Amino acid sequence: MSPELIAAGFFVLAIVLLVLGVHIGLALALCGVIGSFVILGNFDSVIGLLKSTPYYSISVYELSVVPLFILMGMFSLHGGISEGAYSAINSWVGRFRGGLGIATVWACTAFGATSGSSVAAASVFTKVSFPEMKKEGYDPHFACASIAVAAGIAMLIPPSLYAVIYGMLAQESIAKMLMAGVLPGILQASALSLGVLLIAMRNQRLAPPSTRAYSWKERMSYTVKAWPMLVLAAIIIGGIYSGVFTPTEAAAVGAFAALIITVSHRRLGWGNLKDSLIETAFTTAMLNLVIIGASVFSRLLTISGLPTWLGELIINSGLSPLMLVIVLVVIFIILGCFIDAMSIMFITIPIFAPIVRAAGIDLIWFGVLTTVALNLGTITPPFGLCVYTVKAVAGKEVTVEGVFRAAIPMYFPVVITIALLIALPIIITFLPETMLG
Repeated sequence: MSPELIAAGFFVLAIVLLVLGVHIGLALALCGVIGSFVILGNFDSVIGLLKSTPYYSISVYELSVVPLFILMGMFSLHGGISEGAYSAINSWVGRFRGGLGIATVWACTAFGATSGSSVAAASVFTKVSFPEMKKEGYDPHFACASIAVAAGIAMLIPPSLYAVIYGMLAQESIAKMLMAGVLPGILQASALSLGVLLIAMRNQRLAPPSTRAYSWKERMSYTVKAWPMLVLAAIIIGGIYSGVFTPTEAAAVGAFAALIITVSHRRLGWGNLKDSLIETAFTTAMLNLVIIGASVFSRLLTISGLPTWLGELIINSGLSPLMLVIVLVVIFIILGCFIDAMSIMFITIPIFAPIVRAAGIDLIWFGVLTTVALNLGTITPPFGLCVYTVKAVAGKEVTVEGVFRAAIPMYFPVVITIALLIALPIIITFLPETMLG
């Protein structure tokens, strides 16, 4: 059997193991080791691979941004920064039909500038906005569905861990990947806001207008209280775009700023500080294990020549670059129904990136399309991680099936976002191409 087919078989095996619930790091490492041994037939070479890969795969300077971004997110969670952003936005749009849902969409977008985790956003805003929507008479399943869909925007907005991981796997600039997600994130938030409004207007029972009226003084007061979110966004987005900070420096300054803000709000006791540090260490260690496994698996792909073989096959098939992108986006959407987004990236990007590069496609553009497509998987059954997160926090008031059902109409704004990003690549490429640093 040819090396390419052996590698393809172990690629399929890795996906099967992930669907069965095997940890991604273990699944990739196992397939990489066994596959390399089958191709090379030399046990000493495989041992050498295992000796060198763990160190060289995680001793990369750019990866130091990961624990810093995670720590900033932890401090932001404890500092009540998300509540301030939600209250400010709600004071302006809450009186519209579906206004609380729209406020949640934009608050999740703002929260993405401090966290970058869709699961964290889903958990936080189920606690923050779900009680408010329920009190105003919103359908519980519609309320939870709007939170679950909006939470996915955090995958796009810097400091997105997905952008960092993609940049590492595709060997592209992490700074440009982070900046590339800003305008698409705003576009998706706008599309979702319009979607929530249209759904609420069509079925007025789902989302009645809020009964609370805010005076101009109250609106200004709530807006001023949202300053921590603006400060962190300015540090991360403004700092990287202007060239003042590298992504790692921006993460370090952002984490320190989040710490100061949280302390100033008197929300960071010793217990919260301990939890933040432990959660950061645990998450970083988990990601490092995944990166090690993915590196071992990538060596299998390199040894087999599978990416080169696939690239030549696709190029000779006559598919245009546009059709290739559409096919790959559909593959990501399908995989997202069964596997989490991070796992999909670690498995597929080492294979797809060389193919996309050979086809003359901008890898930054493709990376953002990948993230938005995987975003759809967070609300799609049977996996739908954000839906399960929202359900876990909301409790018995909603069912998983009900939230999935309520989320179906909200697929369309995400699909429209993908279509616009494919048709108008400048939405993605404008900020990376005009960066000052």
